[in-house]
Amino acid sequence: MEITVNPSCGPRMIKTYLDRVTAGRFQELGVTVAEAQFLGAIHHHEGATLKELSELLSVDKSHVTRTVTDLIEKGLVENTASGHAYSLRLTEEGERTSAKVKGIVDEAWAHLLEDLTSEERDAMDSIIRKISQKIREAQA
Repeated sequence: MEITVNPSCGPRMIKTYLDRVTAGRFQELGVTVAEAQFLGAIHHHEGATLKELSELLSVDKSHVTRTVTDLIEKGLVENTASGHAYSLRLTEEGERTSAKVKGIVDEAWAHLLEDLTSEERDAMDSIIRKISQKIREAQA
């Protein structure tokens, strides 16, 4: 199969664009791009452990530990487990911030995809889901 477009270019360009257009607005909320991603992951996976977040976000555990510690210090996340284990959930302020983050991300994606037809958006969604599933299977 011949690929006519550099496949590494598209995802990297999209991430760079999204990070650039959302970073300033996230900063107004008091969070970084990375922290915003963690808020979304914890919102969708309440009770997640550090290891689970590491796997979900494909980042190393030391990065997870630092970011979660920062989010706890900011009062956006709490650890509901006892001892050394973690079971993470968003605080009320974390839920509010997470909802604002989602709105910012949704706006950025809407702008990015505004020239695509609904069929093209559906096809892109399907392709991304299939690629993501393939990656998850390869990592298992």
